[in-house]
Amino acid sequence: MTDLSPFAELLRIYAYGYTASHDFTVCDRIMVEDYVLHMNTFSLRGRDEQYKPATAKQYRQYPGLGFTVHGFISNGERAALHFTEHGRSVLSGTSASWQGVSMYRWDHERLTECRVEQDYFSRAAQQHDGVPLPVSAPALDPFMAPDEPASPHIEDVVRAWLESSRWLDDPEITRDDATPGAPLARFDAPTSRVIDLFSASDQAAFHVSVSGAYAGGLGDAHDGLRGVDGELYATGLVRVVDGRITGHVVTDRYTYLRRLAAAA
Repeated sequence: MTDLSPFAELLRIYAYGYTASHDFTVCDRIMVEDYVLHMNTFSLRGRDEQYKPATAKQYRQYPGLGFTVHGFISNGERAALHFTEHGRSVLSGTSASWQGVSMYRWDHERLTECRVEQDYFSRAAQQHDGVPLPVSAPALDPFMAPDEPASPHIEDVVRAWLESSRWLDDPEITRDDATPGAPLARFDAPTSRVIDLFSASDQAAFHVSVSGAYAGGLGDAHDGLRGVDGELYATGLVRVVDGRITGHVVTDRYTYLRRLAAAA
């Protein structure tokens, strides 16, 4: 293969020609007018009405915001990225890097939908402490990966793994910022619900939620929320080899805590 696939080319422009360069004229060319972004409980509907104003706000807070891609998959109809955003906040005067996993749909010309979770918990902690985490190594040339066919078998394996809630404590999975002793949400009797899932060969991307009573794990300051029922959201990009699942999962632990506090 000598050329990028059309979907890969579109997302390469999205990553570097739009997101990393903050160029909204590119945004207009690569997204439909009724573009929708889903993140945990929120949806931004309309490229110009809701999406662009929300993104512009982040660019004002991080004027030099960068975007590093660690992984990319596509089956020609769906695609996903594992990425890190990073920059210096003009509000806090400190720098941070935070990971995310995003899933995309397109109409074979422009992007129509994105599902994403980002680790704003880690971003807030880095800004508070003034100690940014290093950005993990970028993928060498992620968008040269060819479109791979979807695999119903891989999707069945990953769906069963998600619905069992094993993804919450699977030692083969890297969760959130992956720092030693990183705060991770724990649950009493967790129940997981698959929101979206697709595959490309032996890899899969997903959007999942887990509900149950909070059992700690996100720091002593939040121990008063133990026992409060809530729902945590996550996106992930994983690989399945001989039944073994490896990869990265990013949760919305920051907004999850806000929802718990509102429900307490």
